[in-house]
Amino acid sequence: MAPSTTSPSSPTVNSAPSSPIDVKHPHLILRPATIPERHYSWVINNSSWRGVLSENAYYLREAHLSSQDLTRNGGIVFWVLVDPAAPCKPSCPQTPDHILSACETIRKPCLIARSNGEVEDVISWGIGGVYTSEQHRGKGYARTMMQLLGHQLKDFPDQTDTKKTPLRVGFSVLYSDIGKQFYKKVGWQPHESSHISFPSQLPSSVSASSVAAKVKKIAKGDLKALCAVDCAHIRRYITKTPFKPGIKARCVQLPVAEVMDWHHAREEFIGEYVTGKAPTVKGAWVPITQTAEYPPREGSEGLDSAWVIWTHDFAEKKLLFLRLHVPPVTSANKDAVSAALRALVVAAAEESQAWGFNEIISWNPDDLTEEAVKSVVGEESYDLVHREKDSIASLMWYHREGGGEEVEPEGIEWMFNEKSGWC
Repeated sequence: MAPSTTSPSSPTVNSAPSSPIDVKHPHLILRPATIPERHYSWVINNSSWRGVLSENAYYLREAHLSSQDLTRNGGIVFWVLVDPAAPCKPSCPQTPDHILSACETIRKPCLIARSNGEVEDVISWGIGGVYTSEQHRGKGYARTMMQLLGHQLKDFPDQTDTKKTPLRVGFSVLYSDIGKQFYKKVGWQPHESSHISFPSQLPSSVSASSVAAKVKKIAKGDLKALCAVDCAHIRRYITKTPFKPGIKARCVQLPVAEVMDWHHAREEFIGEYVTGKAPTVKGAWVPITQTAEYPPREGSEGLDSAWVIWTHDFAEKKLLFLRLHVPPVTSANKDAVSAALRALVVAAAEESQAWGFNEIISWNPDDLTEEAVKSVVGEESYDLVHREKDSIASLMWYHREGGGEEVEPEGIEWMFNEKSGWC
C-alpha cells in the first residue's frame, strides 16, 4: 500500500462502513488520501478538469484552492477508493496505480428549518472532482466509491474548529454533469436546476450611465459585511416564510464570505493565468431606499438594498452570479426592487463586456429577476433553461440520530440554491 502518512486536513476514519452496503466491490475501502495520493489524483484527472490551464498551472491552482479559509484545517478532504490487498508499484508514490477512483469533499455551513419551527445549524459536505482513471473505468468503481462516501459522510468528524462543539452533518450535495440518474441511483436526489442566460451586449436603448450613479461596485473587502447581512436575512426568511404543502424541512447552504472567497480565489488564479490580471470587482449593490447604507451595517438584514456577487468564468467567457440578494418584496417596495434588479442586470452587462465576455448566467432565478432581465434585454434575448444534463443540483439527506422526525427527500425544499453552492 501507499505510505500511511495522512494529510493534516484529512482526519482518520474507519475504512469499512459501519453497516452493510450493497456495493459491487465489498472488499474495497474508501479512505482519506495520503498527501502523495492527493497530489497524484491531480495528475491523473488534470486532462478532464484543467480547462484552459496547463498541467502545471492546474496542479498549482488545486493546491491554492486547498489552502483557502474555507478549505484549510480540515475544510477539504480528499478521498481514494483502494483495494487493501493490492500493492502499489515500486515507484509509488509517484504513480500509485492502486487508486481506483477519487473525489474531494468541502465542508460548508448550512441551516435546516423544519415546519414545526425548529432551526438547526449543521454542515454539509459538497462533493466534487469525482474521477476514475482510464485503466480502471467500466468496472463500477465510481459507483462503489459514491455509495461508500454517502454512508461515511454522515458521521465524518468536523475538525475545522476543535474549540467548538462539532456540528452535525445535515446533508451532502453534488452537481452532476452526467444527468440525473447515476447519482440518484446511489442516493443523491436531483433538485431544481435551472438558470437564466442573457447577453452582455445590451440593446441600444439601454444606457449604462443612467443607472451608474446608484450602483456601488463591490470590492473584496466589502464581502464579509455583505455576506453576514445576507446570512441574517436568509436565516429569518427560511424560518418565517410559510412552508409549501408537503414540505417538512428546508435546507440552505449559507453564502458566507469564506465560500465567496473560495470562488474568487479560483477566478483570480485563472484570470492571472489567461489575461495577466485578476478581477477586482466582485459584484454590484443598489439601494432601494434613500437611507440605505453601503456596506450595510452590522446586525441588519439588507432589507433596503439588492446586490449580486459574481465570478468570472475565463474558460467559457461568462459572468456567473454566485448570489443574488433580493429583499422580501411587498406591494410598497416592489417597484423599487424591480428597478434595483434592472440596475444590477445593467451593471453585470457592463462588467461582462469589460472582460470581453458574451454571456451572463444566474441560477434558479425568481419571477421578479426574470422580469427584470426581460425588461432590460428584451423578451427574445434571454433564455430560461431547465438543465437535464449538466450541473444537476443533487442532495443526500441525513436523518438525525436518536429518532425524531425523519424527512424523506421529496419533503425537502432546497432554498437559495445558487452558484455559490457549487464546488
